[in-house]
Amino acid sequence: MSGAVRDSPEHAPSDLWVVGNVLIDLMMKGVPEIPRWGEEVLAASRSQQIGGQGANLARAAVRFGLSTTLASVVGDDEPGTRIRETLAADGISTEALEVVPGNTGFAVAAVREDGERAFITDLGCSGALTVESVLQHARALKRSRSIALVGTSNLPGVSLAAAARLLAEAKGSGVLTVFDPGWGQDIRSGRDLDAILEATDVFLPNRDEAQAMTGHSDIRAILEELRSRSPGAVIVTCGEEGSVTLDGDTPVMVEALPVHVDNAVGAGDVFAAGVISGLLDEGDLVGAVVRGTAAAASYVSRSEERCEAIGTWRELAADVTVHRL
Repeated sequence: MSGAVRDSPEHAPSDLWVVGNVLIDLMMKGVPEIPRWGEEVLAASRSQQIGGQGANLARAAVRFGLSTTLASVVGDDEPGTRIRETLAADGISTEALEVVPGNTGFAVAAVREDGERAFITDLGCSGALTVESVLQHARALKRSRSIALVGTSNLPGVSLAAAARLLAEAKGSGVLTVFDPGWGQDIRSGRDLDAILEATDVFLPNRDEAQAMTGHSDIRAILEELRSRSPGAVIVTCGEEGSVTLDGDTPVMVEALPVHVDNAVGAGDVFAAGVISGLLDEGDLVGAVVRGTAAAASYVSRSEERCEAIGTWRELAADVTVHRL
């Protein structure tokens, strides 16, 4: 998808550009355990929805009032058409959501009763998304307030070196850059990953990813090493324990709220949307993490209208506990 840079009248500057994958999620809920080969287990219920880190983050961002553009790809099939129509109806700009030949990605999520999940994913046409295709919209991208590159482990067409180039170009134009790699990529690789971190204002790994990158299990050691490699903020998500970051030189733990978890699929993307909106609104890192924590709690505790629940984050934010370690 090469060619001249495009910037249509409809493609006005956005608060947030999201670059990430889009697919259809089939949720199998109430799964007691993952079956072994030749076995079968029964789910309590099922549902189907639009998923992928890119779509999840974009849909959450608009609930925070952020004008949002999604750069991704879908196939020229019925699910691809449905995704484009649904996201546009949600208020997301689909100018950079390309239609390519092939099947739209599809994932089966097995969700336990406690909300934990496991995935089997067919990436479909997701490999067609490249940094070159995103940079066809470079003029609009560089006028936005922020960009989030997410789920690179599910974007085979986006190498670590290309990801670093994309974020560096955005950062050079004064755009707030956010990076959440997703598990699966070889995040322990050295030079290319460090080039990404140098161009990242907010790095959002989970604890497993952070441990793989640093070789440390102690959270203080993880934070200190990542800070030495990245000039921006580092926020490490730790599941039901909450998340940790550095406020200056002080490690800060923001505890997760004790809610009943109906379904954790997409929780990290909602958290990221809360963090980004908090930083754009107020510029306070710890306050942004509190906002993301409250929004994620609202989201995971609902079985229906999950995106709508994000708007109740203010009601829960006062209950979020912050510890300076």
